[in-house]
Amino acid sequence: MGAIGLEGLHDVSNPATTEEVVSLGTLAELTGFPVDYIKRELLSGDEEVTEMTMTELRKRVLAYLDSNF
Repeated sequence: MGAIGLEGLHDVSNPATTEEVVSLGTLAELTGFPVDYIKRELLSGDEEVTEMTMTELRKRVLAYLDSNF
């Protein structure tokens, strides 16, 4: 078996705090959704946001799910 690359792994022994900032670019890379799509679905049209805290991201995703499913 070949070696397994570990560069994409994170230490999960200490979970991230809710104040950790998430870049929309990184979120797009991790989810496979374009940044424009994430902005359109999670942000109001007048917001120019490029990053948010995990708390804010969770609130926005829950609001999106509540309104669409």
